Amino acid sequence: MKQPTNTQRSVCQHALLAIVNPYELLRKYACRECQAVLTCSCDQELALYVLPHQATRGVDAQTRLPLQVTVPLAHGVCHECRGETPPAFPTRPQRGAASLVHRYYWREIYKQANHRFIEWARQQGLPLTGPDGQSTVTALAHQHRNEFEAIERVVVDEIRDQHEKEPKYDFARASDADVLATCQVVTENFPACYITPTIGHVQVLPLNSKDLPSAVSVEEFVAQHMRRAGRQVMFCESRPFHALYATLMWLWVQDPGDSRNRPAGFGGRDGTDAGEDGLIWTILPDDFGSPVHASRRADELKEHVESLPCTTKEMLWLFDYWTPYAQDLRQYLWAYQATDVKRSRRLIEILGPEQVKRILRFLAEDYWGRYLGWPDLVSWRESASEITNVEFTEVKSSSDKLSDDQRDWIVNNSKLLQLPLKIAKVHRTQRLLRP
Repeated sequence: MKQPTNTQRSVCQHALLAIVNPYELLRKYACRECQAVLTCSCDQELALYVLPHQATRGVDAQTRLPLQVTVPLAHGVCHECRGETPPAFPTRPQRGAASLVHRYYWREIYKQANHRFIEWARQQGLPLTGPDGQSTVTALAHQHRNEFEAIERVVVDEIRDQHEKEPKYDFARASDADVLATCQVVTENFPACYITPTIGHVQVLPLNSKDLPSAVSVEEFVAQHMRRAGRQVMFCESRPFHALYATLMWLWVQDPGDSRNRPAGFGGRDGTDAGEDGLIWTILPDDFGSPVHASRRADELKEHVESLPCTTKEMLWLFDYWTPYAQDLRQYLWAYQATDVKRSRRLIEILGPEQVKRILRFLAEDYWGRYLGWPDLVSWRESASEITNVEFTEVKSSSDKLSDDQRDWIVNNSKLLQLPLKIAKVHRTQRLLRP
């Protein structure tokens, strides 16, 4: 982003502002007229006490490059201070923050909870800065965690009440049925006997069965039906695709010629293969997984994918040859177990090179936006000479809904991948009490 001159800063009224990165807690706003980067005065306490490291710099959401704040804490910068309703930027569901209120009002909750905690700390006579002038608020929040969490709960309740009276954001969205109908995904129904009460995962039996030891998950229940119908079945979900991507794309992702490579340290997955410092170190581009990464290296991406083998036998050989070289990247993508590698290799045999290449490009173009939501099962018919009738299946229990990641994957699959997909709904038709 081009930096403004001092004359431009003093003359421009900053009437045309756009959020630089909506998912930064301390938001920056770019002026379209003078290219200044501003923060709003209503975020002063966040800038001083909670997020001082974000007060003077940010990251451009489009280029993923760092940028400097040139006009800090200016008056009337954010949407609220301008009397406008801000656009919604909902987050993904997270443990402890899966409700729509948490997902849509995440920044309001964070901001208000911290403002109130700072006020509480002042009332208690607690110092907000240390002898070195550095903020102590984060340490105080950890030290007085119960108080902070109590404040946060009150804030969430107040925002929830306010939303019911006068919503700031629109939670309305298409139903699961509408998404499936639009994407022409067929649902197959499986009646089952549910074991109650549920302990851990849902367990089911065939109708009229009372053999509790043979109860299985809904995914295995559907897989058993498929096997009886003469189909081969592999449990899938997302990790085999992560391993497939890491193994066949590591040379493009970690290309030594990429000027934006930097050392990346991350915790050993379940402690596996970590060094003495508990970390695994590798090389990654600073915009890895973003659409920017793919567009920035579009020519190299095209060349790499086109260079991959066109026969299953050759692609399997290359996969095996590259497996040890891709170990760090598989670790980074949580696809480090032997079963992940085995299943990803099997995907090459099931899908064939051309479909694998489409999947690799699909992931490369927006990895962090597309790496989740893959179906539970893949099934196929196999003869001595070929694999045919490949189909992916997402399994749902009676009350289970599609997650946001699954909805996104179904829509993207309909538009881009066009893998054969169906939903298997295991209905609670009978119940059997657990002793």
